[in-house]
Formats: sequence, C-alpha cells, structure tokens
Amino acid sequence: MEAIYMGDKNIHAGVGDVVMAPGNIRGIVIAVNGTFVTFLAIGTTTANGDTFVLTPRYIHDFPARECHYLEKQLLNL
Repeated sequence: MEAIYMGDKNIHAGVGDVVMAPGNIRGIVIAVNGTFVTFLAIGTTTANGDTFVLTPRYIHDFPARECHYLEKQLLNL
C-alpha cells in the first residue's frame, strides 16, 4: 500500500510535504515508511510570520490517511 493523505484528492505522501496531523499540529514530512509519515512539527510567529521548528522537537509517526495535505502557500506581506 502507498501512503495517501486524507481527503478526496488522493495525494501521495512525499518528503517535504506540509501537513496537518491529528491534534491540529502542522509539520513537515521528513520520511515516508510504508503507509506512515514521520513528521517534524513547526509553528509560525504572530509577530512577523516566520516559521520555526517547535522546541522541544516534536517528531512523530502518523498514518498518512490521518493527515491533511496543506497546499503550498506564499505569504504576501
């Protein structure tokens, strides 16, 4: 089986994807293993919109089917 994200688009999981994992945690996929993705949680500052890795680092495996793929976005400040 392939790792496919939740939703009707049937998007296959890949390293570098930005997803929303269970618990409304946003992160970057750093590995794909079967139907699971390894996920590094990220946040965004409200002051200037900079993205950063959460500390302590939150790395976890989730089934891809429980994650929502987030379309690539550009901030226009």
